[in-house]
Amino acid sequence: MLLFVTAFAVSLVVYATVGQSQQLDPIVNYCVRFDHQSVVKNSTLYIDGGKESFINVNSNGTQEGDVTVGINEYLIMVDLSKPWDWKTNVSIKALAKPGMPVLPTSPPVVSRGAFYYGSDNDPNIYLWGGTTSKANPSFPGFIGPLPITFTMWSFNTHSHVWDHYDLSDSVPYRASSGAYAEVRDQHRSFYLNGQVDSGSSTQTMSLSLDTKIFQEGMIVIDHSNQTAKNISTKGLVGDKPRTRGRMQYISGLGSHGILVLIGGNEKNVTDTKDQSLGDLVPMDKVHIFDVSSIYDDRINAGGSWYEQSVTGDIPEKRVDFCLILARAIDTSSANIYMYGGRGENDAFFDDIHVLSMPSFTWTKVYQGNSGRYGQTCHRAGARTMISVGGASGTNLSTSGCDWQNKGLNVLDLSSLNWSTKYTMTTEDYAMPTAVTARIGGNAQGNATMVAPDGGFDQVGLAQLFGSDSIKISNTSQPAATGGPVADRVRRAIIAGSVVGGTVFLGLALAIIWFLRHSLYHIWIGDLSQRIEMEGRGKCMSELPDKGVSWELPGNAPVELWSPTSPVSPLDTADFKHETKSDRDLGWRGETECEGDASKTEYVIDERDKESMKLRHTQVTCKELD
Repeated sequence: MLLFVTAFAVSLVVYATVGQSQQLDPIVNYCVRFDHQSVVKNSTLYIDGGKESFINVNSNGTQEGDVTVGINEYLIMVDLSKPWDWKTNVSIKALAKPGMPVLPTSPPVVSRGAFYYGSDNDPNIYLWGGTTSKANPSFPGFIGPLPITFTMWSFNTHSHVWDHYDLSDSVPYRASSGAYAEVRDQHRSFYLNGQVDSGSSTQTMSLSLDTKIFQEGMIVIDHSNQTAKNISTKGLVGDKPRTRGRMQYISGLGSHGILVLIGGNEKNVTDTKDQSLGDLVPMDKVHIFDVSSIYDDRINAGGSWYEQSVTGDIPEKRVDFCLILARAIDTSSANIYMYGGRGENDAFFDDIHVLSMPSFTWTKVYQGNSGRYGQTCHRAGARTMISVGGASGTNLSTSGCDWQNKGLNVLDLSSLNWSTKYTMTTEDYAMPTAVTARIGGNAQGNATMVAPDGGFDQVGLAQLFGSDSIKISNTSQPAATGGPVADRVRRAIIAGSVVGGTVFLGLALAIIWFLRHSLYHIWIGDLSQRIEMEGRGKCMSELPDKGVSWELPGNAPVELWSPTSPVSPLDTADFKHETKSDRDLGWRGETECEGDASKTEYVIDERDKESMKLRHTQVTCKELD
């Protein structure tokens, strides 16, 4: 069901240096912001919500005094249409969100949701999911969770009007901390797993603060009509959904592109306690979703997921990092940049790893000493990445303020140099030398490592990449459509190849036996009818069960009847010749019918397959031509 809220009639272009509902400005008094959601559209960077700490600023513009923990209640906009230096002249504004009485509620202030671009011909950007932070409920302007009917909101970048959409019929909960990605060319957005907690909606407010319920399924949003469906992820995660990982879309692979899922944490759906980081997902494997599988029957089983082993400089396990994609000019490699994150034992990473495909190789290209997590990052131009926010500790009151005092930093993806300046460079992206040293090639691409070390783990994945390089043990493995791709399946592949081959052969032989047997009885029944219709003689007899004779289908060794075997029930007949056929259940023979040499007697001896006992013997007499 789709519900549009009446657009605001009031101009909402309210830019704040001091907030209307709070005395601390999210830009001037900025200390740390993280777990927000952001998106770039029409040369503007939009930053929504998130947790934020604030600090006072004296008349000289120097930060001083105590830190106040709160939330960012504004939509912050950064102009990317002209160069800037965040130390001196960045164009950044805070847009207040409308409140009552214009709407039943104002647009939510949430963390760990998703901000989607929409489509090129749609002026809206879309806010999905998220949770209300209760780090400081007494913070000025704090608004509690909204009903589940307010799961998705849109913001019109032209008119600055907010709308909301009721998708609760298909998605009856609001999740946060899920992995998300957007397929802009197909007007689709994805949100994988996530969690529900006391800040998710009014329906979950009674949950304790330490209750975190991990959610199964992947939400697929169709922005052409603002509808959503939830597809199963059982084949991917089993009973252990993920949170706080990241997902990246790559076009041009397969018929509709792929999603690459990296990192995060996992726990059983029955475990509702907050375990902080939970069980971190290893980074030596990634999972790939075939986007085309949402357009056919595979979607009913959760679509097609694949697992691939990764080699190289394997990163430490982590959550809350950010990803962007850069392709070599000749498209010989697609390179996912992973920046920062949080690991075990309060490790906060200030590093960059590049996952190159189709070689599925990690290369560590940068190491700093100012770790951060909960940041977002965006590609801005051919070779520029903008990092937004991030925290360096778990206690915002004592961990200090971000040295990037506007929460922005700029990385050259080729030289791997950080800068305070955004220059709108028109230079082409060049492959970093550290990456080409591992996968071969040069600045323009020309990668020589065009498949994973040892080959692709699954045939279907190799086909998506247009490769015939696959691991020998997995050559018979089909695409992972809705089926588990966990380690237990991987271990079963080799054994399954042997057992599966045997079962397949047995099934094939059984089918051949069944078809031939069925065809024979159709033939013999038709023969009997034709004889009877033509008025020819017919005689039926039932012979005693005196012996056993049987022929199994196929080439398996069997004991055939011989003079030393038990007496056949047909031994009393004076056969001119005796034959066995692999399409019969028993014997077939020809002899004179009732002593009349002018007729031939057709004898069919059928036996039960399990007990070998005689079922019946049919004798049909037919005049000789």
